[in-house]
Amino acid sequence: MNLDMHIHSTFSRDGTASPKEIAARCKELGLDGFAISDHNAIQGSLDSVSIGRELGLIVVKAVEVSTARGHVLAYGVHELIPRGLTIPETIEKIHAAGGIAVAAHPVRFPSGIGLDAASQHKFDAIEVLNGGNSRRSNRLARRLADQLGSPVTAGSDAHRIDEIGKCFVEVDSASGEDDVVQAISRSLARAGGRSRSMREGIVYSLETLIESARGGFKRI
Repeated sequence: MNLDMHIHSTFSRDGTASPKEIAARCKELGLDGFAISDHNAIQGSLDSVSIGRELGLIVVKAVEVSTARGHVLAYGVHELIPRGLTIPETIEKIHAAGGIAVAAHPVRFPSGIGLDAASQHKFDAIEVLNGGNSRRSNRLARRLADQLGSPVTAGSDAHRIDEIGKCFVEVDSASGEDDVVQAISRSLARAGGRSRSMREGIVYSLETLIESARGGFKRI
């Protein structure tokens, strides 16, 4: 079973697809499920649960949290995790909400937490394959996960409908959100897909610059 575990909807400042459009695209691609992980917003993820259920898809509730140092993915939560906290505080809040904490695209400037922080803090998993990352960045994240013996996740980090499905998590079987979250935390999930191409990297950089300007150069 394949699930894209990192998708942004219109509830993110930089997302362009609605939860309904995202679910329909995942179904069209033959994915078994997905996680809408908007920046510091969870309503899109919550809305997607019933939409995904109607299409026979597994939906993992999620949010991408902006910590004081970089982004952390929270899976299996049903409430918003405060932004701007330290990494340990953020992990603690995620666990208290019943979720697992994942170091999102750790090797990415300026939103990744960095390899040192990813290794020093007690994350439940590391995102080792991100569709918005270069091959080098994903390779370094994978190397760290291997060194730590850490569970892994993967996702397209799609901000547009055509980017969905580029990366995904593979699990042998799952009947719902809890099964997927447990598979990840128990190192039973595998990362599949590909890194961004050079052309995609150029487009990504331009889009990031434009979006940052629109947002007054405030960090997401």
